[in-house]
Amino acid sequence: MMEEIKIDDKAIERLKRTIIRQEITNLKTRTMTESQMVNWIKSKIEEEAQCYFNR
Repeated sequence: MMEEIKIDDKAIERLKRTIIRQEITNLKTRTMTESQMVNWIKSKIEEEAQCYFNR
């Protein structure tokens, strides 16, 4: 039997806002390549998941 996955809507919204802000900044400054942005986004998602599971 699969365990139900609970989603923290506030965390998702916070994560979306953070990613969108970084994307906008990066489009203006070009400080990160596309693959660096992907890695940055992955790390933010992992960070949020780790915080969720450590509660």
